Amino acid sequence: MTDALAWALAIPVAYLIGAVPTGYLIGRLWRGIDVRKYGSGGTGFTNVMRTLGKPAAFTVLSVDIAKGVIPVLIVGLATDVEIIRACAGSAAVIGHVYPVFTKFEGGRGVATAFGALVILSPLASGAAIVGLLVIAATRYVSAGSLSGTFIATGTMVVLVILGHHEVGLLVFAISIAIFIPIRHAGNIERLVRGEERQIATAAAPRRRGR
Repeated sequence: MTDALAWALAIPVAYLIGAVPTGYLIGRLWRGIDVRKYGSGGTGFTNVMRTLGKPAAFTVLSVDIAKGVIPVLIVGLATDVEIIRACAGSAAVIGHVYPVFTKFEGGRGVATAFGALVILSPLASGAAIVGLLVIAATRYVSAGSLSGTFIATGTMVVLVILGHHEVGLLVFAISIAIFIPIRHAGNIERLVRGEERQIATAAAPRRRGR
């Protein structure tokens, strides 16, 4: 496959894989509900756990990670050009955050970003595990997600500077450094105010208009 064809396929295919609305589908299959109408309104691990419990949440987490892994692997079979692979990872994250199948209402993008990162830069994905320690210490998933994102981004920049990766990897680093904090804007505000909900908090039905 030529690089031109890889470019043509990487973005739409990766986006559509990322856009599979895992949390929404699990909510419908698990209990016949729309998880977007509960808690934070997100379709990711945290809101699904608060709404449906741990088995459903870890199912969502596993699939959402796979949504990052699979497109990068597929594109990697077609080309070894790092910027194309990085763009595929970014497209998968954007698909998860803004899925066309659910009117662009998706999750926060963390699990899918981690899945892509595992393939794009195993070293950076290892650094991102620090986010789990933050969650364990604070019980705030958002704090851990943001910490892991910033650490992973910084690690990718350092690895590019040191020559371990091509500069194309920065496309992915920049995209997650932008989209994940944007999707956590409300969480950041609540963390600053000391009003953020801890991981074990149950989700209540959302009010109309929220």
